[in-house]
Amino acid sequence: MKLFLAAATFISFGVADGQTTHFPDMKWREKELDHFMIRTSGTSSDPARKFSEKTYEILFEILPGLKDDFEKNEFRIPSGQNAGKEDKFRFTTYLVDSGDAFHRCVMTDAKRYNWIAGHIQITKKVGNYLDPNNRYLVICKTDPMNSGGGQEQDKKEILVHRLGTALMKGRTRQANLPFWMTAGMGYYAEHMVFDRCAIYYLDFEAYYRANPDAKVDARKGGTLGPEESWPRILRKLCKKEKRVSLMKTINAQVITLSPNESGYMFALTYFLVSTEERAKTYQSFIKAIRDGQEPTQELLLKTYGYADDAAFENAWYEWMMSTKFK
Repeated sequence: MKLFLAAATFISFGVADGQTTHFPDMKWREKELDHFMIRTSGTSSDPARKFSEKTYEILFEILPGLKDDFEKNEFRIPSGQNAGKEDKFRFTTYLVDSGDAFHRCVMTDAKRYNWIAGHIQITKKVGNYLDPNNRYLVICKTDPMNSGGGQEQDKKEILVHRLGTALMKGRTRQANLPFWMTAGMGYYAEHMVFDRCAIYYLDFEAYYRANPDAKVDARKGGTLGPEESWPRILRKLCKKEKRVSLMKTINAQVITLSPNESGYMFALTYFLVSTEERAKTYQSFIKAIRDGQEPTQELLLKTYGYADDAAFENAWYEWMMSTKFK
């Protein structure tokens, strides 16, 4: 089964009153975890019950400020307001069992955030989305285009990918971040939990059929996919003629994305947090964005202490070629 995501490209304007009023006209069963609230409609709390706290632990290792955001309720939405009146902030995951229930959630948020018709259509088709204010995630566990529901699908990779993105975005207090940051952190979370990456923003198989030279070897194959551990393939793709530059990685867009660029977004994020020292620098990078600086390539180079792209790429590619990238 292919799992796809659509990247959010809109700005949010609406504000809900608090954690408990996202979809007040629907009935929910609740399960409370240490850092998460799981709300379900017609389905079980899996995979959120099993993988939410694990994803939090992985992000906490590189973003320890999450503790104050959650346990001291210092979490703020992009406009600066808190997410609710509770003593602790809990990120909420909504799991629904049918396209009809998912449609109701989408249309509630479409009205709340003034979504355009095109965005509504894409969201309904994809079957999952993050709240623009970084407070909750909605996942349809069946075919979102089937109003009556149907057989439930395995959505654990989507959950972890989306939570990794959401927790990082929550620390920045921003509604919109560069694609490489959101997708890259989603891939990082997936890799750390499952040792693979299964969520794509394009059809990898179709791309490789049309572009065989993008493989490790055009004749023998070697492609990024859900059955492969990405570091092994990317190490082979870290050859001069196949390398993706820092500039191209940072400026990657869904409409022109390739599998190799997807892999390099993952590799870049992993590199930025690959040691204790780099993780602390990443925290400084996130804090700078939180304080209002634009998440530019220049800010990244300055924060990490590299004079130019070449100096950064030398260190990045060397790490990718090493056994530390695993």
